[in-house]
Amino acid sequence: MQSSLDREPELGRNELDVETLVKRGGQPGAMSYRNSIHILTATLLVVGLGSSARLTLPMFALSCVLLFVWGFFYFYGSTKRVDFSHGMQLAWLFVLTLVWIVMVPIVPVSIYLLFPLFFLYLQVMPDVRGIIAVVGATSIAIASQYSVGLTFGGVMGPLVSAIVTVAIDYAFRTLWRVNNEKQELIDQLIETRSQLAVTERNAGIAAERQRIAHEIHDTVAQGLSSIQMLLHVSEQEILAVDMEEKPKEAIVKKMRLARQTASDNLSEARAMIAALQPAALSKTSLEAALHRVTEPLLGINFVISVDGDIRQLPMKTEATLLRIAQGAIGNVAKHSEAKNCHVTLTYEDTEVRLDVVDDGVGFEPSEISNRPAGLGHIGLSALHQRAVELHGEVIVESAYGQGTAVSAALPVDPPVEFKSGPDGLLSPTEVEEG
Repeated sequence: MQSSLDREPELGRNELDVETLVKRGGQPGAMSYRNSIHILTATLLVVGLGSSARLTLPMFALSCVLLFVWGFFYFYGSTKRVDFSHGMQLAWLFVLTLVWIVMVPIVPVSIYLLFPLFFLYLQVMPDVRGIIAVVGATSIAIASQYSVGLTFGGVMGPLVSAIVTVAIDYAFRTLWRVNNEKQELIDQLIETRSQLAVTERNAGIAAERQRIAHEIHDTVAQGLSSIQMLLHVSEQEILAVDMEEKPKEAIVKKMRLARQTASDNLSEARAMIAALQPAALSKTSLEAALHRVTEPLLGINFVISVDGDIRQLPMKTEATLLRIAQGAIGNVAKHSEAKNCHVTLTYEDTEVRLDVVDDGVGFEPSEISNRPAGLGHIGLSALHQRAVELHGEVIVESAYGQGTAVSAALPVDPPVEFKSGPDGLLSPTEVEEG
């Protein structure tokens, strides 16, 4: 048998029948709705039996059999139909209708069983078929009175019953649909809150890793660089002193050993700093990191170009540029509806600049510049804040229908020429760069 879950696409996302809703226990009023119909049906069956007592014995017996058969099919099917396939439900409903049609001329009160039939039509066929079935049953009920003479009440009774039933069913379905939409919204909010919590946690971890990397760079690495530089200068001064060669060589050998030890430790410190950098920068250059950021984004043609002489930038500068690029590119992917986006990284003597330009729908920067980051967009204020921390700036230019251009500029020290000494160790010029 086909389960109710398998049948759900046939009924529509918000058109689940009452029995399914009751079984899941998730819709307000579904249980009361079902029980009310069952109570009404049982009452009508009892009234039908009472009214049949006035008939002759054979007709009374026939009426009892028909009422019993109809009631059995109704209650048994109502209990089991949630496990029926849609085709079996239609067959069950057809049998109920057929027994009712046979019963109407014999038990006139049974015409009021239209009420539960109307509800069943609308539950099993929550579309235009249900309305057609209601209209058809109403017509049969009215036509069945033709032989004894149609009256105003005889016509209006079934007609009003049909209208009231359709209105009640529509009201409940609207209530359930609104409830489903609210529940979906609540689920989305809970999911978004969980995602934000994870994002904030990851951002906190990344910030702490960068802080530690900066501390290592500004203390241990710089200290080792200074030691190398001082040892190099001292070595040159000793070599220039007029003294015996043997003692001089011993001193210089020890100083070179100290410089080599400092150089090895500096390499290890730099490896630690690299391991603490953002994942995209840990094993690649900034340009390659930008390629990795854009690779997963489909539907937009990203072009990444580099101008100027590429050189190694301070770790914090590269990390900040990458974060700004991720924010700007994320906005392009989520909001711009662009087909093309050009990302340009420009190296100049005293600054490095990142430009992200798209051909999307554009916007008015003043309208959203003050929005907080995290709820569906990367706030422009967050991009500005990252740049300001390194004494840089972010400029956003956009207009509706004219695309968007985000330009970030960060100051950097002029490039330093690297030199190696005759002994292969770092010269003062390279040490200062380290």
